[in-house]
Amino acid sequence: MTPSELIFRIILALLFPPLGIIGLPNVGCGTLLLLLLLTCLFFIPGQIVAIILIAQEYSRSQPG
Repeated sequence: MTPSELIFRIILALLFPPLGIIGLPNVGCGTLLLLLLLTCLFFIPGQIVAIILIAQEYSRSQPG
């Protein structure tokens, strides 16, 4: 994941959290449904979880 993709995904996660994590390699259907439920019930926790998942994937994709 490039830094520009990271910024784009974080912006998407701030606007609509499930959209930011679609396409991440280690995110399954259950995670997506849980995030959708969090977003519908409580918007801010949905954003926080989405940003954490994106940051974890970014750190996994960095060499070293």
